[in-house]
Amino acid sequence: MHSAPAAPARMSRFADVKNFYALFARVATQHAARPAVFVQRAASVVETTSYGELHRLAERAAACLAQLGVTTGDRCAILAGNHARWCAAYLGTLRLGAVAVPLDTAYQPAQVAALLRDSGARILFTSARYLPVARQAAPAGTRLVLLEPDFVVVPEPESFGKENSRDAAVLPSPVTRADPAVILYTSGTTSDPKGVVLTHGNLLAEIEAVLEILPVNERDCVLGVLPLFHALAQMANLLLPFSIGASVVYLETLNTTELLRALAERGATAFACVPQFFYLIHQRILQEVKRSRLRHRFFRVLLATHGRLRRFGINAGPLLFAPVHRLFGRRMRWLVTGGSRFDPSIAADFWRMGVDILQAYGLTETSGAATLTRPGDRSIGSCGLPLPGCEVRILPRAPEEAADAEARDGEVAIRGPIVMAGYYNRPDATAAAFRDGWFLSGDLGYLDARGRLYITGRKKELIVTSSGKNIYPEEIEAHYQQCEYIRELCVVGLARTGEPAAERLHGVIVPDFDRLRARKVLNLKEVLRWEIEGLSAQLPPQKRILSYEIWTEELPRTTTRKLKRFEIERRVRAATARAALAEKTAAPEDDPAWRADPHVAHALSAIRRHVRQPDAVRGDAHLELDLGLDSMERVELFAQLELEFGTRLGEEVAHNLFTVRDLVEALRPTAAVAAPAPTADPWSRLLAEVAEDDSALAALRRPSRFRAALLFPVAKLLYLFCRLFLQLRVTGREHLRAALGRARTQSLLLCPNHQSYLDPFVLVGALPFCVFRRLFFVGASEYFSGPLTRRLARLINLIPVDPDTNLLRAMQAGAYGLRHGKILVLFPEGERSLDGTVRRFKKGAAILALHTRSAIVPVAIDGAFERWPRTRGPQWSLWLPWRGSRLRLHFGPALDPPPPLPEGICLPEAETRYAAYTDALRRAVETHWQALRAAAESPARSPAEESLQQK
Repeated sequence: MHSAPAAPARMSRFADVKNFYALFARVATQHAARPAVFVQRAASVVETTSYGELHRLAERAAACLAQLGVTTGDRCAILAGNHARWCAAYLGTLRLGAVAVPLDTAYQPAQVAALLRDSGARILFTSARYLPVARQAAPAGTRLVLLEPDFVVVPEPESFGKENSRDAAVLPSPVTRADPAVILYTSGTTSDPKGVVLTHGNLLAEIEAVLEILPVNERDCVLGVLPLFHALAQMANLLLPFSIGASVVYLETLNTTELLRALAERGATAFACVPQFFYLIHQRILQEVKRSRLRHRFFRVLLATHGRLRRFGINAGPLLFAPVHRLFGRRMRWLVTGGSRFDPSIAADFWRMGVDILQAYGLTETSGAATLTRPGDRSIGSCGLPLPGCEVRILPRAPEEAADAEARDGEVAIRGPIVMAGYYNRPDATAAAFRDGWFLSGDLGYLDARGRLYITGRKKELIVTSSGKNIYPEEIEAHYQQCEYIRELCVVGLARTGEPAAERLHGVIVPDFDRLRARKVLNLKEVLRWEIEGLSAQLPPQKRILSYEIWTEELPRTTTRKLKRFEIERRVRAATARAALAEKTAAPEDDPAWRADPHVAHALSAIRRHVRQPDAVRGDAHLELDLGLDSMERVELFAQLELEFGTRLGEEVAHNLFTVRDLVEALRPTAAVAAPAPTADPWSRLLAEVAEDDSALAALRRPSRFRAALLFPVAKLLYLFCRLFLQLRVTGREHLRAALGRARTQSLLLCPNHQSYLDPFVLVGALPFCVFRRLFFVGASEYFSGPLTRRLARLINLIPVDPDTNLLRAMQAGAYGLRHGKILVLFPEGERSLDGTVRRFKKGAAILALHTRSAIVPVAIDGAFERWPRTRGPQWSLWLPWRGSRLRLHFGPALDPPPPLPEGICLPEAETRYAAYTDALRRAVETHWQALRAAAESPARSPAEESLQQK
């Protein structure tokens, strides 16, 4: 059992204060003319309420409640948005000694009614916006009071607006620190929210402890964006500023524009918010710097350099990262986050930019924060030390929960004056939440040597894998959300069939469709698979997600943006992943009027004939997620439909077709477009449709002897480097010469396996000049978007086309070069191998070889993966001649193209031939690669080397 040392006893600054309202009244009298509340509205309108005005509004609210017979201990609920009158209703309730019950404005009438019944609230304050919900929810005996314009009492629907509050003398409140002040209902992920009773003593103790760490004063201005029914918001944006005479800014409309405007215009000096806000700012910064690869690299170098300076106490962030600091405002002093786990990697990035974000940990049951990072503390990921007067202890796990021997955490227990009195009318729940005077938080964490708290997860959300390892889903989610195409992710544990006690990790992914559209990414599943494989390789096996499903709607969250994990898990567990996904994507029938359109009926019938899942075809079905089309199948479907409907889907149009309805509408024929001649196989027509005036392709026709003569020595220097430092050995050159001898003026494809970024350099360096001068590539455009890289692409005969966004143009470019006698380097896997083995081949090489009558030389590469694996940077120690295994490259015997397709062959039969040739190519490459692997594991020569030596 580990405990953080308790803070020494201290003098209370509010020792003479009996309740919070007495403190507020004293401050309001001292600072009557100072602004207490700013409400920022649209169109640059700001409503200001001074402390004197807020005090009068609170007294008026108390008088209204007194008229309605409210006395000490009665409950008064509040259902409204952040506003000065919300604060007045809250303060007026405390003025009478009654108990405030703030309610979540996102609740439905039935949920509000349940909480009103549970709390026994006699009064419900509300605004005009939420009056309809309040009317439906208020049970008999609960009176409605409208906050504006002047605490209008609504006794009955027919008398709305007739009964107004009048100022009346209200006797001083008799309540003390031990009396209840507020009941806050937890907004957790369970369906049984409990009312947390906080006393005036709890609130005052929290305020005193925070002020001892953060010296906030009356000159500060707090920006409040969280709703005031949230414990963190109530403390940071109401109780704390009103106890010292500071100002607070509320936003009428919460969005990024209004938030940044408030930071810039209101002169905020303190801001407390949930981590999602800081994630948005971080994302915005990265999006800006990623617009240029050079800028992004410079940003990362600057970030790392300044991080080292900060370790020596030097903070040049306001100078080096001035635009970031301007986002938070020039007067900002304190940034605090809490309410959920803060991603340590994002926290580290902000710290390296010179932005200090203090992290708080606490619960509704602890009046807000129980621990807080101290200013100047350089620990990343820590929630800081306990607040003064508060103790934190880590309870050891029960034996049945401690299966993971590596676990060093336990349940976080808290004790001190900030801990709640109990749950309202729930003695059983209160008893279960305490052990020997310590409140059991339900969170798992550990304390470091200095007593700082680190949270690892929720006890109820812990996933135990089949190997007995304890997994914290938030840690896994933070790792996988490094993928820019994942907008939201929830990791749940799914039991294996026949092993109900063991769980594997399953992900529920919501893609960032806006970013995918902006990048013109069409093969979503392939892109996500690539990203997830790469990220998984960076984790130990027990922390990798082994399956995932894609949702198109937002994941359910609480009002504090926490995932409703139990609801998500319930939906996932309702059936198998496929059944759950099918149920989730099931949609209402298409509009009958739309389906009755003859063109629509014809188009839907045609689409069903050409896809593998005809039953999934409906208007809102996603072409990839629902119909299962990969990028090649998408091109083929569009080509078939173009022929049938006599229309052309231009490049820009095709990029913006995501659903069946989009495709159907794009296929409507127009008189201005003539239908192409019918043909059975679309690829013969598609590969012939190349614009002759395309400058990138036209460069392939120009003689390149002089350019090749200049570049060839560079290639040979690369080869010499690989020979000396990487121990490169090349075999099978006789097969390359034989292929060239049979087709000296014809085209050829070189198809290697893809292990590393080194592969193209190793291959090019090993080629003779007669091959080198005819060489060309089709490469990803993202690497050749700048002016210098575009010039480099032209120099090395590389056509920058991104196959992920424009597969058809990539295929057309390859066919064009091959028809002009060039030699194309094509990696059939389409991606670098995750583990160095030969992966599945795509059919692009087979299509090009068949339609251009080109032979293919299979090439095997081994040893490049170890030196530069896909998931890590270069392993420089293995680049030394006396380290690492030998780098080997082997040219295999050429594969002749299969016979031409018969005239009128149907696409399925053509697909069979493509698949057979692709399989033959993969078998050839894999056979040669396995021979290289065997040679690497044995000191003897490989069979290929022996054969070459004999010849």
